[in-house]
Amino acid sequence: YMNSTLQCLRGVPELKEGLHAFTPGQDGAASIGGSDMLTQALAKTMYEVDRTTNAYAPGDFLNILRQIMPQFAETGPGGIPKQQDAEELLSTTMSSLSNSLKTAHGLADLGGASNLVDALFGLEMEVKDTCDECPEEPSVSETRTDRKLTCFIQGGGGSTAHVDHLHEGVKLGLTEKIEKISSVLGREAVWTRTSRVKRLPRYVVVQFMRFYVKRDNVIEEGRQVVKHIKCKIMRPVTFPEVLDVYDFCDDNIQKLLKTNRDRHGDEILGDLKVTAAAASSGDGLSASEPAAMEVEAEGGATAAAAAAEGGDDTAAAGGGGGGDASTADPSEVKVDAMDEDGEDDAALQAALAMSMGAEAPAGAAAAEAEVVAGPGLTADFQGNYELFGITTHKGRLADGGHYMGWVRQDGDDWLLFDDSDVTPVKTEDIMALKGGGDHHMAYLAFYRFKN
Repeated sequence: YMNSTLQCLRGVPELKEGLHAFTPGQDGAASIGGSDMLTQALAKTMYEVDRTTNAYAPGDFLNILRQIMPQFAETGPGGIPKQQDAEELLSTTMSSLSNSLKTAHGLADLGGASNLVDALFGLEMEVKDTCDECPEEPSVSETRTDRKLTCFIQGGGGSTAHVDHLHEGVKLGLTEKIEKISSVLGREAVWTRTSRVKRLPRYVVVQFMRFYVKRDNVIEEGRQVVKHIKCKIMRPVTFPEVLDVYDFCDDNIQKLLKTNRDRHGDEILGDLKVTAAAASSGDGLSASEPAAMEVEAEGGATAAAAAAEGGDDTAAAGGGGGGDASTADPSEVKVDAMDEDGEDDAALQAALAMSMGAEAPAGAAAAEAEVVAGPGLTADFQGNYELFGITTHKGRLADGGHYMGWVRQDGDDWLLFDDSDVTPVKTEDIMALKGGGDHHMAYLAFYRFKN
């Protein structure tokens, strides 16, 4: 559980930079607290692992972890250490690091977060409770910071929701029914709680909720006893290589992401119009330009496909092509902004003009003020995250089984960390970790921002 999780965290260079620069006692305390001790031990572990190709035993980190969190020191029959939960290790580690790493590393600033961990992993959530039984009851809103999204898994006998994909499971958890006191009714009532992301991080961790506790009545020594049994959900749940978080965000973030997606789609159309104009003026065609002209002739509906073939990120193109692109001078080609209401978007026109080498329209500078969705994200971020790490669990017992870590190296090349054994694997092997049998199945998925 420890190796698989820490190997995934090694894929976060900003965190490693913060650990490398960390000095215990930066808060002025006379003695080093548990958080600083664990942070220092993790910094040493990351440093030692990076400078060797041999197996490394993180003894300092494990000993300090067991001191500050005794549950990780529990043993079973024969004194053998018990299997622990990888997510609990991740949460404990992040909590300690957040108390110690208070400055930005690999980022311009913390972007409103109070520490490096929340700047990198923190999802600022807008949580709203609405009373179902009493419309007159005022809604209650609060803001909290989560360090992961949760993919709830339901299905099987008696269940009304069948989750087959990560996206469905996360959305399921963003709306839930709770019971709490209604001041108007003077009693407990049913409320609907909705959560939406109002600030995005540079990295997103998703936990598949595969483990749960079931109450079971058993007979022991002639009497009935209630036991709590930890169970595992084996249901297969697929996950994407590129995660689109648009549906998880509040209206403000969605508006920003949509603007960037529309702009990206229109920039592609603009490039195609320039290519067509250059071709009609006899400037010569490269090997790829005839295909671009063909796409333009068929209309803007195929622009997204052209972008995918060229390696660009997934984007929602904002409308169809159309218009005459036979002007001889590419810099004079006009591309209309394709807003639904037909109005010109100054920011969009500025971006398109710049992409074609023309001067930006007057007043566009103000419209182009950088607004970002979160710390460390670019102004043109479209809400897509690339999978770079997976922690898997194999076995039917929640308190047993085996964890392994899978970390992307470059492109389709990954490394599988199975204790001290390291094996090269491909992306297709990663996408098979959906569960549904006795094979390894995804438990923690690590995503990083992608443009």
